[in-house]
Amino acid sequence: MAFSKGVAVMKRESQNEPATPNPSSNNLVVEPPPHVTGQVTKDLIMKYTFVALCVLVVVSFLSWGVVSLISAVISVLVAVSLDYLLSLIMRERGPLNTMSAAVFGLIVALSYSLGIPTAFFRELLPLSAPMVYVYVAIIAAVGMILFKKGQGLLGRKYVNPAATAKLLVFLPFLQEVFLTREHTLMLPSLTSPIAFQGQFSFAVFLQSCFANIPLTATTTASPSDVLWTLGLLKLHGWVGGASSLAVIAVGIALILFSRGYIKWRIPLTYLATTALLAFGLSFVYGGDPLLRIVFHLFVGSSIFLAFFMATDPATTPLTGLGQIIFAVGVGVLTVALQTWANFLGGSILALIIMNLTVPLLDRVGIHKPFGWR
Repeated sequence: MAFSKGVAVMKRESQNEPATPNPSSNNLVVEPPPHVTGQVTKDLIMKYTFVALCVLVVVSFLSWGVVSLISAVISVLVAVSLDYLLSLIMRERGPLNTMSAAVFGLIVALSYSLGIPTAFFRELLPLSAPMVYVYVAIIAAVGMILFKKGQGLLGRKYVNPAATAKLLVFLPFLQEVFLTREHTLMLPSLTSPIAFQGQFSFAVFLQSCFANIPLTATTTASPSDVLWTLGLLKLHGWVGGASSLAVIAVGIALILFSRGYIKWRIPLTYLATTALLAFGLSFVYGGDPLLRIVFHLFVGSSIFLAFFMATDPATTPLTGLGQIIFAVGVGVLTVALQTWANFLGGSILALIIMNLTVPLLDRVGIHKPFGWR
């Protein structure tokens, strides 16, 4: 992603300095360098992003304690160390980029799922230390070698490194955990009315999972209970989604500090698309619209992915229109995968699928070159 605001500038006819014409056109005139540059650089954006992610690591301590802090440190150390070693091997084909590697390490740690829900999952996933540290290190290593440095050899990055590495490492668990068996047996289907009240209501299962409340015949969940859990403090799910409110606040602050260089259209369009589709499905299947919207927006992966993974400059469209189409696609696929495929982490797969469309979306809304008459 280019962080320079340099443009080709037309000379005014009133100027007496001779113009330098383009060989292919006698009408194009370009000012000599240095050109106008922006005050925000790529390195500065990486520093801002690193600080923002560190804030979310600190917030995650409220839910998971020291485990989330240690996993973040391990992931960053693995990513930075491999970045250094690979830069020695690859040289100019894979130059050293320490701050980018550190940001990648934090994203890996914050996109890992922690906590032990009482409703489902049992012991199929490595959810507690020390296995957390092992798997976080593996995901960081796979992502750095194959999808961060390795993709660079192809001339461009086609898929988000952290998302793809996590999906690849957890591929053996998908059928057992994320898809059909556990969720359809324990969690009421999204293709049925979902409500706050009732012994086996959708809200009760959400509370049992994300708030770790024992699921009994007398367990209840009010709208305020669910909003508190999914919006303010989860005890299970993505580390980066421990507090959806914190993610929103930090994400907006990062966009403001970056002065427009973060692709703000993507999180805005993605979240709006997801909310609208969820609201529409409440009329198709019945139930409480608020519960369905809150679930799809704040299930854990969606909110963190929207601000810190779907805005990756290397794997998302460059043009404004392309970014909007990209975000709509991620939102539609996320809701579809979670509703009809029982894949409650559907946003991560949706992101990877839409990453593959970026070479085509980069051709949508291309601006005409400056300087042509």
